[in-house]
Amino acid sequence: MTSTKKITTTDVKRLNKNTIFRLIHFAGKISRQEIADILKLSLPTVNQNLKLLLEEKLIVFGGNFDSTGGRKAQVIMVNEQGKFAVSLNIFPGKVKVALIDLNGNVVCAYEKNCGAPNDAGYGEAVADMINHIIKIGKASHDDVLGVGITIPGIFDSDNEVVVSAPIMGLHNFELSDITKHINFKCIALNDAKSKAYSEYWYEYKNAEKPMTKESFNNRIMPKDPVEKIYLMLDEGVGGAFIRNQHVVAGRHNRSGEFGHMTIHPGGRKCFCGKTGCFESYVSKRCLSDDLGLSLSEFFEKLKAGDENIKKHFAGYLDDLTTGINNIYTMTDNDIVIVGAVAHYLYDYQDEIKEILAKKSAFDTSADYLTFARCSDEMSQAGAALMFLGDFISRI
Repeated sequence: MTSTKKITTTDVKRLNKNTIFRLIHFAGKISRQEIADILKLSLPTVNQNLKLLLEEKLIVFGGNFDSTGGRKAQVIMVNEQGKFAVSLNIFPGKVKVALIDLNGNVVCAYEKNCGAPNDAGYGEAVADMINHIIKIGKASHDDVLGVGITIPGIFDSDNEVVVSAPIMGLHNFELSDITKHINFKCIALNDAKSKAYSEYWYEYKNAEKPMTKESFNNRIMPKDPVEKIYLMLDEGVGGAFIRNQHVVAGRHNRSGEFGHMTIHPGGRKCFCGKTGCFESYVSKRCLSDDLGLSLSEFFEKLKAGDENIKKHFAGYLDDLTTGINNIYTMTDNDIVIVGAVAHYLYDYQDEIKEILAKKSAFDTSADYLTFARCSDEMSQAGAALMFLGDFISRI
């Protein structure tokens, strides 16, 4: 027997308020009449909800739009300072914290050299950094939704234990050793999933403008599942599968661990202890540390026509496109390249797509492949952005 829940007046009011706020957030700037037209609501209903959102300090009025012949319409925007989240990025030997506003912008950030997460006093030091960045950003603790923690490594199914992080020297490290010192709710992700979610957030939020009824409805209630694969090329190689705003974890929280896909059986030794892993051939270090160069120096030499560098890059692209083609063949989804290497590869996307088209058994083009658009600083905020996304969806 199927039971149905009766929708109450309170439910309708809550839904209207949430939908109006989400529309304002997506649109950036919008007028009362546009809200009413897009959502098919009466102006009194719109005004009533705007009053509530203003009282909660979640929106602001920002002057007037240019006149189109009648009375100038008032600009309505999200109050960026209404809520915040803190991004905590843990790297080998250092920690970076950033305060993120309600629009996903970095308000302020700083980094500090630290020891290892399993060192005595590490959790207390990190907690002090979080409190300091909140103070620098002049945010109220009551307005901080939570702290998003990012660590490079493989997590357990509950994201509470770093099972393996060779680059950090961690094995079965319990995140509670850090979070017990933090007086906020915490979310933890590995670096690949965090960067993937960051790119998804900025792409999702900054899509089609100006906002229309169709484009807005397609964002909150897409006709077809919005699915993308994100491949991170950085110190390590990983990624994520995101479906309708959610990171798909997989049975053991290992979905997106593309770096440990074998592309050369019996090949180079990987940090994981196996051989021939994708990561051993296409990570950042393959274009930098292994050659005694920085990433920028490598691409400067490449553009200058250095023959040895050109030969090395050709081999790199061969391995990279083999891995991408494997991922695409298995998933049949669009793929976005993120991470430090992505910004450099953007200039070579035509060459990469041409190689991919030749390797594909099905496609004559590789239009499914795109490259990250958000900055490296913003790409580190993915775990923190999850707090903002959750807040926006339920306000």
